[in-house]
Amino acid sequence: MTSRERVLTAFAHKEPDKVPVDFGGMCTSMVNCQVVAQLRDYYGLEKRLPKINDMCTMTAYVEPDLGEAMGVDVQQLYNFGDTYGHKNVEWKEWEYRGTPILIPSNAVLKDDGEGGTYVFPQGDDSVAPSGHFPADGYYFDNLERPDEDFDEDDPDPSGNVEDYMPVSDEQIAYHHKVMEEIKPLNRAIQVGPCYSCLGDANNIPGPNIKHPRGIRSIADWYMAPLLYPEMVEEVFERGTDIAIENFKRYWEEFGSDIDIVYICGTDYGSQNSLMMSTDTFEELYLPYYKKMNDWIHSNTTWKTLKHSCGAIFDMIPLLIESGFDALNPVQCSATGMDPKKLKDTYGKDILFWGGGIDTQQVLPFGTPEQVREQVLERLEIFSKDGGYIFNTIHNIQANTPIENIVAMVEAVREFNGDK
Repeated sequence: MTSRERVLTAFAHKEPDKVPVDFGGMCTSMVNCQVVAQLRDYYGLEKRLPKINDMCTMTAYVEPDLGEAMGVDVQQLYNFGDTYGHKNVEWKEWEYRGTPILIPSNAVLKDDGEGGTYVFPQGDDSVAPSGHFPADGYYFDNLERPDEDFDEDDPDPSGNVEDYMPVSDEQIAYHHKVMEEIKPLNRAIQVGPCYSCLGDANNIPGPNIKHPRGIRSIADWYMAPLLYPEMVEEVFERGTDIAIENFKRYWEEFGSDIDIVYICGTDYGSQNSLMMSTDTFEELYLPYYKKMNDWIHSNTTWKTLKHSCGAIFDMIPLLIESGFDALNPVQCSATGMDPKKLKDTYGKDILFWGGGIDTQQVLPFGTPEQVREQVLERLEIFSKDGGYIFNTIHNIQANTPIENIVAMVEAVREFNGDK
């Protein structure tokens, strides 16, 4: 099978010739930029500075040659922009914890006076910074910039609707150029074409907006369904309609060259429990996810992907009812997320994308043999009858030992009979 055939077979819940693999194929399966540089050295690839996929997470593109070395089957249609509204088109050099990397050329960075760095929305330092990289940090943390004019007695949904923007001609042209470069790889192509999330914590502060309006505190947003239910529903209704228009545009432009569309990264679970009741999800979120998924499944050949971290075992039936084809990152380290129970209970109805190795403990702190053992165990469980794409649980973090990453890659090859 080609990589693309392998992935689509897995989506059909049939066993492909090998378990499909993803590193860097979507926004929450990325690799820290410093680790990318180290992996390129390990595999003896051309010296090339890592290009940042998103300055919030400080992850970098897994470019085609590194993807080949790691055996990937999924290729990202690279992000046009990042969390802070930068355009990933032209680049300049910056140093990340001693490693030279490339960041978007329109990024504006300023010292915070304490060894850290501020970043500004759309590279405009005439407004307040929207992100901060602490002196001892590894990421840019989003800064909350509250809307001082928000009226609690008459909440206006238009401020939060501003997160949902029509895709630009410039973005479409960029993705056509990228498509020309990656289509010959014959990998399954995934894209997040637009903001189509329903209240993703990463976007609530409006880090890409110069003057954010509406509810811009994460804590306040999670209270909003109780305090301002009509406003939240209006935001979701208008945002969903904008998202569907963007999906239409991408179908007209790219059609079935795209295989998988990333819909949403809103988290519904903490490490130990759900962050909201299933009743709240069913009443407030499900209708809008279903509207998006129904349009895609009725009008395109695409598969849809939902990301949610945490202990969401009891939420998965509602994600299936919402129409999602795949769930990432399958956080098996969270309470109640036992791999075998997940596969036995839901494996026929949703593809699991991730769950292959714990990135909180085993991959960063275990031995190579412990990594190998967990990878082989997870592959044995999740790969049965298809419906699985191997990936780590979320992004590969900074300071992860290269020997452990290599042990993970080699264990997948061993399982797939490539060794």
